Amino acid sequence: MKRNHFLLYRFFFPPVLLLGAILFSAGGASVEGGDVLPADKGLPSALTSPVQEESPVFPLRRIFKEMGYEVCWEAENKRAVLTGRGRRIVLYPQNPLYSINGVVYRMARPPFLEGGRLMVDLEFVRQAAGVSELFWDEARDLLEISFKEDERMWNPKDAYPQGASEKCPTWFLEVLLPEENRAEIGESFTIEIGAPFVEGIHSYEVRFFFNPELIKVQDIKNPSYRESEEFCMKEINNREGIAEYTQTNLGFKADIPPRRTLVVLEAVGFSEGAVPLSRETLHVELQDNTATKIPAAVEEKTLHICAPR
Repeated sequence: MKRNHFLLYRFFFPPVLLLGAILFSAGGASVEGGDVLPADKGLPSALTSPVQEESPVFPLRRIFKEMGYEVCWEAENKRAVLTGRGRRIVLYPQNPLYSINGVVYRMARPPFLEGGRLMVDLEFVRQAAGVSELFWDEARDLLEISFKEDERMWNPKDAYPQGASEKCPTWFLEVLLPEENRAEIGESFTIEIGAPFVEGIHSYEVRFFFNPELIKVQDIKNPSYRESEEFCMKEINNREGIAEYTQTNLGFKADIPPRRTLVVLEAVGFSEGAVPLSRETLHVELQDNTATKIPAAVEEKTLHICAPR
């Protein structure tokens, strides 16, 4: 019986890396361990094919380690971090947003778990690794990744999606939810919005739209707020389901380091349901010293309000 595994081949001419992938047979043996995420009892123990929905997908760790990246799974933050070639790539399972050196991108198809591995499609590999050419030869079971020598390292122009101005990148904002992205009815919890990669934020506004039948917001604040140097305003309307927070520096500052925390929302679960945090429900506007908008996008997550266990 054919065992489920990947065969990797590295050829000696530097510009080209060939990765062979054996198609998996249904009912094969368990996949080899150690790929980004540990095997989960709730997931299948074997892969059936690297082709899903008529699009080839591959285990993230195998491809990026073969290209020289360090691949790490941060269990606390439930995310994968890839480091190599001047890049620090951050991505989350089931999340269409990912970042390269703090600059956000959106995938057409989010990464997903399969057999205890984090699987990604070819478009993500092409965008995130900055390769010049990428071709999946299904007949030969080969993934061909081609580089030009001067494209192997991070290039600032890689930070900008097609059609965007190089002077105006979109920055990646973090959303930190309670453990397992869930809270129980009657339980107090916090949602933290942060900008750990963004320098030069002089002022900002956060607006959160929520279903008041599911949660009630008790407070919205920045724990690092300094009254002597900054000014803030906040408003909470649990009838309409809106919480707003605005903060600005008092006076001019030439160098402003990234703000690990923009706001912390304190809330309580009220009834069962899903609370999305997306570009439709969570609006964040950042401005620099010249009152110029700093484009930013938050990672998309969903908080689930559940009955007590």
